[in-house]
Amino acid sequence: MNVWATVQSKLDKVLLPYGILSHHNRRVKVDKIADSDIKVNNDEYVVYRLVSSGGRTHGDGKARLVRYYIDVNYYYSYEKTDAAFGGVVEHLAAIKAEFAADNRFFVANDTSDISDIDNPYRGINIEFLFVGVVDNGG
Repeated sequence: MNVWATVQSKLDKVLLPYGILSHHNRRVKVDKIADSDIKVNNDEYVVYRLVSSGGRTHGDGKARLVRYYIDVNYYYSYEKTDAAFGGVVEHLAAIKAEFAADNRFFVANDTSDISDIDNPYRGINIEFLFVGVVDNGG
């Protein structure tokens, strides 16, 4: 089991139907979503990163109990007073629900605004905690 792939899969499941792209550590711009007719939404994007990890080998020496904190930063180009911001709120709720449905994930820090550093985008951060056993260390 790969934590990065699991996080990416969960974000894709929630966001790709709306044309919102997510990627680890940086924004990726594309003109088209592979194997899809959905138009890319350039007004919103997500960047996530694994903030920390720690693991221990147990039993037979193969499986590792790990804890990862995962920062999910949701960027949008709207004012909070814009009607489109309602979609941002809905998408964040869907992200939280998708992670909460997996008993290995917990909300470590609920949503909070990100400082304006990437104008014209604003952002909201949510942090999840993954606790589980992985075979490949990641």
